[in-house]
Amino acid sequence: MQHGDLGTWEQPRILLVLEDCLAKVKEDRVRVRLRQVYSITDPDEWDWAITTVKTIMRYAYHNVPVEVITFISQEVADLAAQWLNRYDIEVSSVEYYKYDHFCRGLTWRRNNIQEIIDTNPERVLHYGQMGRVILWDGEF
Repeated sequence: MQHGDLGTWEQPRILLVLEDCLAKVKEDRVRVRLRQVYSITDPDEWDWAITTVKTIMRYAYHNVPVEVITFISQEVADLAAQWLNRYDIEVSSVEYYKYDHFCRGLTWRRNNIQEIIDTNPERVLHYGQMGRVILWDGEF
């Protein structure tokens, strides 16, 4: 922007994959007549990586945006967003992506992403130079 216009300054963000990196999502089997239906449990029952959560809080303190993404479902993204909001963990957004669409869209988002944190080495191969593997409950 020029001549005193107010503009938004966008900082490259860190993308953190929810499943097996930030939390291990748990499902319950519910019997409905003759078949079993899987339902997502309450986020308080999930296994959360406390060291990773503390790292997110440290990045938020230094004004580095961390975006949490999931490849499971929109319901998981909504439940994770509620849990993060409940415990005042500041993330820029929690979003659901289909994995193939996400990998294809990375070519247009290269300037907007600093790195993508994941625990699955096979998925990280598709992220290119932005991908980074961490261990469960580790810092990034």
